[in-house]
Amino acid sequence: MAEECVPEDLDLKGMGEEELWELINDNRHRISLGVRPCILIPYLRQARVLSEMDEDEILSCHNLTNRCMRTHMLDLLRTQGKNGGMALLESLMIHYPALYTQVTGRKPSTEPSRFSGLIKYSELTEYLVRAVTGMQKELQEARNEASKLRAHCASLEALKDEKCDLYIRYTAAIEEKSVYQLQTELQNAQAENEFQRQRSLKSVCPESPQLQDEVRSLRCQLAKAEKLDPARQDILAQDLAEAIDSQVELAEQLRSYREENEQLLRDKKKLLDQNESLSLQVQQLTLDCKMHQQKSAVIQNQMKALQAERDQAYQSRDEAQAMIAHVLAEKDTLRCQLVELQEKSLSRSSVPPFLMRSRPKAIRVSGRVLSISFQGEALLSQLAVVGGNKTGVFVHQVTEGSAAHTVGISPGAQIVELQVKYEKNQKALRMVLEDSTLEEAMWALGQVAGICHLSLRPRQDYEALLQQLQSSETSSGDSFYVRVNMSLPAGPGGTLAVSCNDILHVTNTRPAGTEDSWHASHVHPCQQLDLQSGTVPNYYAQRLLIRAIEDMSFEAKKSEKQKTVRIVSTGRQGRNPLWVSVEEEKSASAESDATSAPKSCVTLMPYTLVTPRYPPVCRPVLLLPSVLGRILDKKLASWQGFQLCEPVLSSSEHAAQLQRSEILEEVEQGGSRCYTLQSVEKVMKKGIHCVLPLGLDCVRRLQRSEIFPIIIFIGQSARSARKLSKLHRHSQTEEQLLACSRSEEPLLDKLPCLYHSVDPESWCDQTSLLTSLRTIIWEEQKKIVWVEPDLW
Repeated sequence: MAEECVPEDLDLKGMGEEELWELINDNRHRISLGVRPCILIPYLRQARVLSEMDEDEILSCHNLTNRCMRTHMLDLLRTQGKNGGMALLESLMIHYPALYTQVTGRKPSTEPSRFSGLIKYSELTEYLVRAVTGMQKELQEARNEASKLRAHCASLEALKDEKCDLYIRYTAAIEEKSVYQLQTELQNAQAENEFQRQRSLKSVCPESPQLQDEVRSLRCQLAKAEKLDPARQDILAQDLAEAIDSQVELAEQLRSYREENEQLLRDKKKLLDQNESLSLQVQQLTLDCKMHQQKSAVIQNQMKALQAERDQAYQSRDEAQAMIAHVLAEKDTLRCQLVELQEKSLSRSSVPPFLMRSRPKAIRVSGRVLSISFQGEALLSQLAVVGGNKTGVFVHQVTEGSAAHTVGISPGAQIVELQVKYEKNQKALRMVLEDSTLEEAMWALGQVAGICHLSLRPRQDYEALLQQLQSSETSSGDSFYVRVNMSLPAGPGGTLAVSCNDILHVTNTRPAGTEDSWHASHVHPCQQLDLQSGTVPNYYAQRLLIRAIEDMSFEAKKSEKQKTVRIVSTGRQGRNPLWVSVEEEKSASAESDATSAPKSCVTLMPYTLVTPRYPPVCRPVLLLPSVLGRILDKKLASWQGFQLCEPVLSSSEHAAQLQRSEILEEVEQGGSRCYTLQSVEKVMKKGIHCVLPLGLDCVRRLQRSEIFPIIIFIGQSARSARKLSKLHRHSQTEEQLLACSRSEEPLLDKLPCLYHSVDPESWCDQTSLLTSLRTIIWEEQKKIVWVEPDLW
């Protein structure tokens, strides 16, 4: 995909150092996230671009718990120049071929001719063999581990099936037993009812024909007895009385039988009611059994959810413990580094760590430059200077009778250049003062301790500067803007309170009545106007920055409510950046100094120089972290005045017309596609915001083309990630969103521009978040864009 957008004849070995590192820095975000330094270090050590101390600093001190620290390896390799960059790309070609292709656009190859020669062919072959053997061993171990996991999963599946069968049999047995008992009781009740019914039918009813016949025969006999003789009548009467008594007795028996029959009917009805009740109970038990099964399934799901939450809680606890350990380790490392820096703490007589030389040049006036050589012992006692980087540095007063006065130096001359020769180390130093600040010029003049050469030029601006100084319209000729990298409280004597990432306008680097201070003002965010002013510590505030880093606590780092320190460092080449050139005479002492001096060192920067930019009406919009940005980009693009940046097909014919600098990012969406500068400019020409579905790597490429995007980072916490789960039901998980946020947030401080951070507790749902984003974009569009040199 990537190689179709890059010319085939791209030769990495033929690229210059700056061009090579520009290619790497364009992909710094991708390398920082996708590379494990412990894999690359063996090759980098064998290529002799990293030392044992560097390896220990990368692996042991930081423990690789923070992905931001992986960029420290790139900073160390940057000090090795082109060899460091070539060794990094060759290690990516061996261990991360896909990433190598994304960075360089070339296919990886292990042919010896494709390597830079930092390692001999025999050593390279041996290393490749070891690398292949190690990869095969890792592959075999991964396969064994996968086999073990598959076996374990199979055993768990079998155990689960066995438990499910057992539970089903148990439930069926309970149901069968309950139904059998109810059927048995019902059959017994029916049998007893049938027995009582048959028994009642066998009983003699009062209205039976037999009884009626007997009564009728008795009546006939009684009628005949009335016609018989008295003796016969007495016998018949006696028989009749006995028959009546017998009839009464039968009637009583019939009455008792009737009562028993009614009782049997009541018992039958009762049994029928019991049977119906038992049937209802059977139905209720069946429903209860089904509900029990459903409750069991719900309980099992809840148990799984609880186990998942417990695992997540354990993972969060482990991450918190790892973060605590990392912060403690980082704090110990910083303390060691700070102790070393404090041992080398700056004094007024030592070389001050000047700002990088990218301030606006002083106004140049063509004219004759006069070079004067004289004895400059205690030069600052011979003359006084005024001015600064905006107006130039001028001679203001000359002590009468001094060597400077004798050679004809007079007030009003601009000091363009100073040359000093140190007899001790046989070095000739040439320092350009044409655009230096007043502080830098006075330090340079204070280093003169013998013969010196001054280059002077008459300037008409001197009179205008004197009038401004006398009218208190200005206090010096200094004027430059800085970005503050630490928070400082207000202090006595008009000390200005500043916060991290504030923009200050410095107007005097040597204010009267103060020591080691600058006079500066806050700058209006939307207009280049000075607001509240006061004094701030000068570049010696590096000591305060060291103390602020020492005082950083875990609670402050964990909350991140307001950033108090921005750690920015830059490499210095062991000499004052004010010196344009250093001519060394060949001597034993010079050679010994050159061999013993370190190649480079790291300087913490309490301030960073910035320059104002005024972009067009509608700036592009970049939402971070990138995982959440891909979700919100389409919703943002649906608003009026916004449009999503579309990728273009990078066919082989089109790829030949594209330059590498025009490509912002390459994607794979059903073919080879890429985002280009032309895609962004096409949307901007419509007068609307271009929504960038890209990562951090695109920012530097856009700024090199004078395109300054609005960067909005939406801070994440466990609570906010849970709220966002409704936005990405079928996308990334909460854990992936938090991991992406933690990995990209440290990289924001390395951007050469400001960004806006959204507090995770400042919104409650998708609607309020999108409303907040619209307000932020409207406010950021009105602000000045302050850009600093790319120090990374």
